[in-house]
Amino acid sequence: MSVSQLNINSIENLRDSALLRQATGYIELAEFGMTTENGVSEPANKLLRNAIKRLDQLSSKHDSGNAIILRAEALRALCHFSDALPYYQRVVRENPHSMAGWLGFGWCLKRLGQLPEAIDALADGLNYCENEPALAYNLSCYHSLAGNIQAAIKYLNKAIASDDRFRSLTSCERDFDSIRNDPRFVAVVRQPV
Repeated sequence: MSVSQLNINSIENLRDSALLRQATGYIELAEFGMTTENGVSEPANKLLRNAIKRLDQLSSKHDSGNAIILRAEALRALCHFSDALPYYQRVVRENPHSMAGWLGFGWCLKRLGQLPEAIDALADGLNYCENEPALAYNLSCYHSLAGNIQAAIKYLNKAIASDDRFRSLTSCERDFDSIRNDPRFVAVVRQPV
């Protein structure tokens, strides 16, 4: 490889790194100001679209790894779940230990009305990321929505045992409304770890 080719590759790498940082910043800023009740505000929408534009400018050799998860996250935040889904599938296929990939994969499936598939995806994710309480917590939520009380309790217990902060989330988590008064649920939420 010639010196000029090395310089071109270095410049391209620097440019792509800057684009990835910019996309990350836009997504973080957008998600900071978003709430699930209000949907995507116009400023957040603009930030997320700017992130996607930056990702579109990446050279083909850098359109992988971080770029794929960033694109998936931006599309998910825009509520373009069916567009985000193939990117999450690629993330978990290429990096099965990506907790963010599995969470996003399940999140999109749930919002597309594919709850059994979302449950399967998070269960698969736990096979690779067994010590990730966020996966167990979300799997508990999905089982609760599906009416699988015993499984919901099992995964909620796993999440809380790994990270007690998940206990406090249960009080405002609407996914648990159908089992909130079940004695098994109450016992898990109130038991000391």
